[in-house]
Amino acid sequence: MMRNQLPKEVRWVWDARWASYWFGDKEFFEFKKRDFDRKAEEMKKAGINAVITFGNFHFRWSFIDDWSKLLETLRNICDSCHKYGIKVVEHHSAILTFNPIAKKEWENMKDFFEKGCSSAINIHKHPGFLEQIERGDREYQGIKLSTMRQIDPRTGQFARTNYWGWIFCFNNPDWQRLYFQHLKDVYACGVDGIMTDDIAFYPRNYGCGCIYCREKFKKETGFEIPSTGMDDKEFYGNLENPAYRAFLLWRINCHKEHQERVFRHFRSLGLELARPIYTSSNTNSYGTRGMGSALDNLDGLYSTIFTEVNSTEPQGHCWLRIGAESKQRSALAYRNNLPPMCLFYPHNREENLFCWGMTKTWGQNYWGTNWRLNLKEETEMLSQTFNFESAHPELYRQPQPISEVAVLFFSRTVWLHKDRDKESDYIIMSDPASTDCWAGWCEILMLSNIPFDTIGENDLEEKRYFNRLRLIIVPNAVCLSNKAIKSLKEFASKGGKVIITHQSGLKDETGAGRGNYPFSGMVGADYKKIFEKSPEWITTKDNKLKIKRIDFSEAPVVSFKAHKDAISWMKLKNSNTPVLLYNQYGKGSVITFAGKPGRIVCVNRHKRFKKNGKEFAKIDFNRDQNVMNLMRESVEYLHTQPLLKTDNVPFGFIVGIFAHENRTVLHIINAVGTLSDSGKVVSIPEPLKFPRADNLPNGAKIMRLKIRRKGEKAILKSPEFSKEKELRCRREGEYAIIEVPASLVNCYSVIDIIS
Repeated sequence: MMRNQLPKEVRWVWDARWASYWFGDKEFFEFKKRDFDRKAEEMKKAGINAVITFGNFHFRWSFIDDWSKLLETLRNICDSCHKYGIKVVEHHSAILTFNPIAKKEWENMKDFFEKGCSSAINIHKHPGFLEQIERGDREYQGIKLSTMRQIDPRTGQFARTNYWGWIFCFNNPDWQRLYFQHLKDVYACGVDGIMTDDIAFYPRNYGCGCIYCREKFKKETGFEIPSTGMDDKEFYGNLENPAYRAFLLWRINCHKEHQERVFRHFRSLGLELARPIYTSSNTNSYGTRGMGSALDNLDGLYSTIFTEVNSTEPQGHCWLRIGAESKQRSALAYRNNLPPMCLFYPHNREENLFCWGMTKTWGQNYWGTNWRLNLKEETEMLSQTFNFESAHPELYRQPQPISEVAVLFFSRTVWLHKDRDKESDYIIMSDPASTDCWAGWCEILMLSNIPFDTIGENDLEEKRYFNRLRLIIVPNAVCLSNKAIKSLKEFASKGGKVIITHQSGLKDETGAGRGNYPFSGMVGADYKKIFEKSPEWITTKDNKLKIKRIDFSEAPVVSFKAHKDAISWMKLKNSNTPVLLYNQYGKGSVITFAGKPGRIVCVNRHKRFKKNGKEFAKIDFNRDQNVMNLMRESVEYLHTQPLLKTDNVPFGFIVGIFAHENRTVLHIINAVGTLSDSGKVVSIPEPLKFPRADNLPNGAKIMRLKIRRKGEKAILKSPEFSKEKELRCRREGEYAIIEVPASLVNCYSVIDIIS
């Protein structure tokens, strides 16, 4: 059972049903107190009990002349929401500004401000905003804004962002002083929480080259950022250079220091505020290595942590990769004993139900919102799910993870290792190869209804969850500490099962190479070299799995030399080089993949495009079925007594399982329709389909769920129908066997198993 370590003032986040409080010119210029009250009342009726402010005033520094009026608006929002029991988190960009420098950028910016039913603003009503752009600079309290901007070290010029503007440096002491003065005024409005958004360095992989960053980096590491005007390839992008690796880690630590300053500041004022923190992707190098915006080192600095699903994604079809991403947030949340969350941008009631239900299979809170909708449309969209959740808190509050399978996420590998795959350019703008190794395993487990969680390197080092874990999957975790390696070996030697792949452990936690392969004894083989491409994999006579051959020809593979006690299950065609090994290690056992199966099967983002002003996506869930089966079979071979077994449950029905005090709760979501769209072009949004289980291959009128948990009674409920249904439930040894009529699962249903 997780211990609740949140301060009592912010424990409300466990029960939060999140929505956006969109505001623009209408609220800024026209609203009276009664209008704020009416808006809060409508949100309350929809089951919303927590809001995060959002809208086109987001780039706060572009509106410094409006700060006084914005604070008045925020105060009215807080007063009205509190009247209806709704918590308010203020959310704004701490460092981004609009500074368009070309006609196209002006057009894009104007379109940005005018779109959005609930947050549109007319920039011509904000003369200070336009003046700041036209003059290229402004003074605020005697400080020129330009002196606080981040610097591109290659040119010495202001760093540009992809938001048509410049960005302030959060290491700049003037910015820190002025910004925290503003935060003090924000807190005086009565907010319950604060999100200081967009803390990042630009340009990606280079910034910042201002004098304060240069001095700070040299003082704290002993290294120097290359001189202004140098795009030094011996430094930038060179992960063999310890100075550049130190630069990457230093930037990540600067992000942490900002979050620490926010905490110290509001606590110095006698406040305890909720601190939601997020990123759209914490599992690839784009934002973490690229901009220093990692979340993995922020323990103790947030109250809830979440994934933002990009609003341009096909919301009903992006769940598989988002599910892996969200599981990584859950790992950080569990470590800190607080709730994880996911932000979707559903377009309608149907899409909202699907997205909300999917987050519940992940054990997370939900924030649903869409800038395209007005208040009436958004509250009607959210009311079905939030009012259902409000009526059944025992099924949703503080879900406790009980899975016995873990997939190790390797933040240090993402930060400090450049994979050999051809997608990675020298400056590492995006390096999907390492991350996809991990995500592919998460996706296979999700599709196979094998309950799992993600754990982090710190969890492995501290042997967290070893008391309940039976299998740990280590998918190409190249950079691992000695402590993590020692813990994994101990887990296996004492009876745990391990699946490990490719080059795991070849480098330490600083990104420096090791002289010897640290897992040689555990996997039963010595590391020899790496082949850029591998021949076909074929089975040996000792193979225990069903798969006979695998085509890994386009992927790198490690050449191992097996020890005499290790058993080679697969080898390279026309060679005795083992590529799938089984080894007994102490009381445990280990399966080793020489390649990266997760990389091959990973479903990433669907291709999106516009046509005639409308948005579309090419859906692609198709992956190598043999590799998928090999991965699933390897898990099932080691984990012979799973927590959950399914009969007559068609592929695409996803089951999540969590403990809640004296009950076990199962969440079932029907994703079959989205998977069936693979290979098709769909509109955004696309009407979702929910075919019944008994009309599908391997389906039947009764689906059986076998759970190795206590339970004598099972009750099914759903926001799609009003009456609960008692299900047939019987015991068979350690398992509770629950029979679920196919007619009772349309999009989402939840089963309450009571001891």
